[in-house]
Amino acid sequence: MLLRTLLYITFITAVSSSCMEKEHADLIIHNSTIYTLDESFNTAEALAVSDGLVLATGTSSSILKNYYSDHIIDLGGKFVYPGLIDAHCHFTGYGLNLRNADLVGTGSFDEIIGLLKEHDAKYPAEWVLGRGWDQNDWEVREFPTLEKLDRAFPDKPVLLRRIDGHAAIANSEALKRAGVDERTRVDGGSLISKDGKLTGVLIDRAIKLVSSMQPETSTQDISNALLQGQEKCFAVGLTSVHEAGTDLTTIDIMDSLHKSGDLKMRIYAMLNPSKKNYERYLFPGPYKTASLNVRSIKLFADGALGSRGALLLEPYTDDPGNLGLAMHDDQYLREQCRLALENGFQ
Repeated sequence: MLLRTLLYITFITAVSSSCMEKEHADLIIHNSTIYTLDESFNTAEALAVSDGLVLATGTSSSILKNYYSDHIIDLGGKFVYPGLIDAHCHFTGYGLNLRNADLVGTGSFDEIIGLLKEHDAKYPAEWVLGRGWDQNDWEVREFPTLEKLDRAFPDKPVLLRRIDGHAAIANSEALKRAGVDERTRVDGGSLISKDGKLTGVLIDRAIKLVSSMQPETSTQDISNALLQGQEKCFAVGLTSVHEAGTDLTTIDIMDSLHKSGDLKMRIYAMLNPSKKNYERYLFPGPYKTASLNVRSIKLFADGALGSRGALLLEPYTDDPGNLGLAMHDDQYLREQCRLALENGFQ
């Protein structure tokens, strides 16, 4: 018994002495190809991490010699990259759209109708919503019209945003609820007509006429969207986003979720130009935490090429007479830029 005790004490002493010579790390990764993205684009075999920061990179033998951890991962030669950053996206919108029909990559408007019917049967709601269609992917590269939507959904409003977000198509029920008809006009937007009748296609600020009729998004909806979007993004290595246009309510929710530890996505937020947004976040100056940076304003000058709203010097070759549209005049844009500059914002 005495001999066993002495051997145990000797073993513990040796282990303790070994650990004291090494620095503790929360995580060690080794047997990998790690892209450090330093100035020389060097790679490493291993790294040690503590408190979310990289302590060191180097060869597997050097890292294992100088660091110890309860969490050691042998990657078997697999690759490690820094977290990816999306420098212009709509993170909250992405999360909210996960509830809606995904129309990206569809080959025709008929295919869209089929997808919408399946989606509505599986996720019934007051409105049928979707995003991602692009008429340039179809055999007939023309904007759709609302007749097929009306036949599929005669009594339920439908609003489908184009992939760029600068155009949408609504059915007759949605237009009726919004009070939109052939006489409707909107600055910074347009309603496409054919043979004197609305096709349902809305360009830029005309979309708001219909989308404003949708049920209001709740705080819980936004919270769920941010967390669901985060899960999807983290799964493909996207760890930081530039949120291109958002309002104070969403930014407050982001900040709250960051502080609770539920939201780990790093966010650079661009304010939509409005009095409430400015009073809360612009006039006090940039707001910055470890995970949230609010110091930019998102402005629109014109529309997008794909929806024929980008402002051109000459008409579109496939849309004679259309030069695109200006969403704001120069005076408005200059005023917003002045406010940004005076308050330390981009």
